Amino acid sequence: MDTFDKVCANLGVPISDDKTEGPTTCLVFLGLEIDTVEMVVRVPLKKVEELCSLITQVLGKSKIKLADLQSFAGKVAFCARAIPSARAFCRRIYESMSGVKKAYHYIRLGVNLKEDLRTLHKFFHSFNGVCYFPDKEWLSNVSCELYTDSSGNSALGCGALFQKQWLVVKWSEFDFSAEVFRDITYLELIPIFLALLVWGQEFQNKKVIFHCDNMALVEILNKKSSRSCRVMSLIRPLLLECMYHNVQFKAMHVPGVSNAKADALSRLQFQRFRELAQDSSQQACVIPQAFWTIFMQNSTD
Repeated sequence: MDTFDKVCANLGVPISDDKTEGPTTCLVFLGLEIDTVEMVVRVPLKKVEELCSLITQVLGKSKIKLADLQSFAGKVAFCARAIPSARAFCRRIYESMSGVKKAYHYIRLGVNLKEDLRTLHKFFHSFNGVCYFPDKEWLSNVSCELYTDSSGNSALGCGALFQKQWLVVKWSEFDFSAEVFRDITYLELIPIFLALLVWGQEFQNKKVIFHCDNMALVEILNKKSSRSCRVMSLIRPLLLECMYHNVQFKAMHVPGVSNAKADALSRLQFQRFRELAQDSSQQACVIPQAFWTIFMQNSTD
């Protein structure tokens, strides 16, 4: 810093002393406190509380002026600087303004946008303002030993394996229509969401790459958005879990991926699974009630 000051003095570049700070391990930059000792970014709690209040107000409306929505979007974006997974919701808020030019024009708050806002409200209502720096390196699901698979057969199910832990869900436990079983993208998303719901704590502050042989799902996971209401009903809680655990993810397409262990689980071939994963746990992980609640809500919507 001293050297920089001297260079500026020699060049005649003026320095604003009241805006100069450091070197320091804790610096406020663009309203966010960056702490390189604790390795965290802190969002002022006043801003978080203000945003929660605003979300409640917006949810109570059926339409909103462009100027008001732009102001609201800016406050969401401010907090999302520290929370990467929240940025997907910012993008969808901005998309809702597309084509509206006059500040006094109204924008209708549709069902999908309100569902996004309810998801944000759930997170920020419990957010303490502290977000840890994520790991620098991206982990493939191969390196962290996370595998998922789904079967399109209504008599089978889906499964997930994380190191020695595993879980399986039978499709017979759902009230799915024949149409759902033709939506393999949605079915493949279920075990990915379930894996983060059960083992999210293990991926705290990490960046994970999902290898997937379904190109449509790869694009959805990378965009974190879909035109399908059915798929979005899982993308929102998936992003919520990522925000809770500060997990970042992206997907990579791998044609013909070898996924024998998870494939055995999705086909309910437990003997084959035991032969392939001899060191795995004897008992499957318990499926959280929160998982079933999400599908019960979707069935009544």
